[in-house]
Amino acid sequence: MVAIVAKSKATDHESSSETKMVSRESFDPHTTKWSNINLVKFATLITASSTIENAIFYPFYVLKTREQSDRRNLTLLQSFRYHLRTTLSKSKHNTRGSSLYRGFWFSNMSSVPAYGVYLGIYISSKDYLNTSTHISARFYAPFIAGAIADVVSVFFYVPSDVIVQRLQIANSPYKSTLDAARKIYVNEGIKGYYRGLGATFIVSILASSIWWTAYENVKLLLYSPSLLPYLIWSKSSDDKKVEIHRIPQFTAGFIAGTITSTCINPLDVVKTRIQTQNIYISDTKLSPILYKNIFHGIRCLWHEEGVHGLLRGVLPKLISRGPLSAISALIFELVLYYSRNDIQSF
Repeated sequence: MVAIVAKSKATDHESSSETKMVSRESFDPHTTKWSNINLVKFATLITASSTIENAIFYPFYVLKTREQSDRRNLTLLQSFRYHLRTTLSKSKHNTRGSSLYRGFWFSNMSSVPAYGVYLGIYISSKDYLNTSTHISARFYAPFIAGAIADVVSVFFYVPSDVIVQRLQIANSPYKSTLDAARKIYVNEGIKGYYRGLGATFIVSILASSIWWTAYENVKLLLYSPSLLPYLIWSKSSDDKKVEIHRIPQFTAGFIAGTITSTCINPLDVVKTRIQTQNIYISDTKLSPILYKNIFHGIRCLWHEEGVHGLLRGVLPKLISRGPLSAISALIFELVLYYSRNDIQSF
């Protein structure tokens, strides 16, 4: 009888070990499905990580907006130096350097929920589209999923984007976020909060689709057996240990951010100018209407300012977007990893 019980326990132990081994073998630390995410952990980690990211890179957003809204035909370096100097100096509504963070908290509080919605829609859409085993799914799945995510989330962040950009421009007539929100409503109505919605749609959808397509495919390339050994510090000799390699994710994010920023910069310049045109620069005076729509804007930008106009604000974007994109990609992957329901098993 004792022998039978002992044999039964040994069989159970072997079965448990086999189950754990199968589970461990099927565990992919570099790929997380939306169905395996704990939403509470996901929301908490997204809020904390996005706030830190925004705090680090927000000054570059301010510089980008100021450069892009400036119509003077300055070279890239002249424009960057001028706006960096004026942004760091004292102004009517700000002490020295404080304008680098003008509108930060409002921007952060409004963008974090929108970002959470955006990521949720992207991951779930990509998972659905990736059910196809055809090789073309590598390209169309992230492209379409990125576009869908942006179409839905754009309505959440456009109003805050308009308000924040009005605060960020040089010599802004608004004293605070509340002052900007109130004056936009009084002078322009609800539609004022959605100024440049069409331009934002085009720019954001293209940027999102290009970024995710570049990121997912570069990451897949870097995880290939031929390249991965060059991107890891060491290889564990413990066969039972799950190896997690983050350098390919970081590198793919940097490359994707650089490609996307360069490709959409002309459209981004026009979008910024549409959102900041025809505003009250004094109690009675309106700034001029420059562009009717994004296509008219591109044409005018080329004829009036040439290549310098198309590349307006590209330096602060490249300085910030490459590193920001790399950090964002790494944080995105870490948030997904630590939001998994099965992470406690290992």
